[in-house]
Amino acid sequence: MKRRIFFIIVCISLCGNMVYAQEENRGVFSSKFCTIFYDNDVDLKKVNRNIKLGFSDFYSPRTYKKSAGLSTEDMISDKFDAIFNKAEEILDMYPARIHVAINIYKRQEDMNKVYEEFFNEPNKAVSFYIYKTNTIYTVESQLNENILAHEMAHCIIDHYFVILPPRKIQEILSGYVDLHLKY
Repeated sequence: MKRRIFFIIVCISLCGNMVYAQEENRGVFSSKFCTIFYDNDVDLKKVNRNIKLGFSDFYSPRTYKKSAGLSTEDMISDKFDAIFNKAEEILDMYPARIHVAINIYKRQEDMNKVYEEFFNEPNKAVSFYIYKTNTIYTVESQLNENILAHEMAHCIIDHYFVILPPRKIQEILSGYVDLHLKY
């Protein structure tokens, strides 16, 4: 009996260390609407540069200079929240208590593996959202404000309706957000 308990403790300990080792290769930070997970080799400064907010009233590049004391994570958080707010405004849908996870991968191949695990088919998308995990999956090199708005729209739509609309309707609405983001 003591051997069995010892064996279970050792197994749990080893499994915990494997999970911790996987987490070491990922960074994380949060905003009001998002928790952002990213590979350690993702260039957050590049992500920040690629997200442009020409539509936002509060955003001004002068406000976000390094002298303002904001970290790159803070700037990205503010931008992601602004895009999320704009997507809700365009859709005129404001689901309560919504918070989405966003996984940013360095390489397309890494994101493709995740897609293939979920859907058992090759990935053709540059980014995608999965309702069951409430997560947006994207790649550093492809990420911009339009892709993010499109995927956030999927999240908003999925959390707004009690019965999920058909996938084609969701794509039309998400495309509408993407198209009207800059207006």
